[in-house]
Amino acid sequence: MNWYKGPDGRDRICFDQAEIESMAEGKLSKADLMPSIDSPVVDIERLIESHLQVGLDQHAELDPEVLGVTEFPPGRPPRISINIDLTNSALDAETDAPGLLGRWRATLAHEAAHVLLHQVLFDLDPNQGAMFALEGGHETPRLMRCLKREVAFAGEARDWREVQANRGMPGLLMPRSIFQQVARREFDRLGLAVGTAVGSDSVNRVASALARQFEVSRQAASIRLETMGLVKPPSQPALDVT
Repeated sequence: MNWYKGPDGRDRICFDQAEIESMAEGKLSKADLMPSIDSPVVDIERLIESHLQVGLDQHAELDPEVLGVTEFPPGRPPRISINIDLTNSALDAETDAPGLLGRWRATLAHEAAHVLLHQVLFDLDPNQGAMFALEGGHETPRLMRCLKREVAFAGEARDWREVQANRGMPGLLMPRSIFQQVARREFDRLGLAVGTAVGSDSVNRVASALARQFEVSRQAASIRLETMGLVKPPSQPALDVT
């Protein structure tokens, strides 16, 4: 972790991906929530409420384009709010929509990553200003307002803290050490070679199986496979994954 000054003169933190992965696994292990290869689903709600000591409102009345909000009120524990429409859609027993469940869990993990990575900004400087400039130029102090277009496993968000929170999501939902073991087991089960090209039917089958096991979207599982080097981009030489 390194500190530097952004263009606005405020302190910023720079994490590399290995640091983010290590912090995520360290927090899960400390909370005794590190999953296993036979039970790989992370209890992200318990992590937030019991071990990050965050107030969690999963039925918040938020603008339709806002999936979640993380607040850092002075002198009090952080608070996370999740859009009520997302929660209701994801947990509707009559709706068979694993993608919505994955989106909901990804949003929880994104907000948890803000707490894990960015609370230090306000612990060190209780008088620091806004974390995020709202549209129209107005600012809400100590508030991270996470829009649908910026909460994603792929793509870069506009705000540097959103980028880091997006990189923290897979570390919390699909811890690297466990994901690699489960993925390799899935390749073996299906009789497939590690290092198959992205977009092939075989990779899609592996991603679908991993999505079910980790309770994430297939897109999230596919991106995790690629970023960890377990599959290769189209038209690229085979990857060395030994």
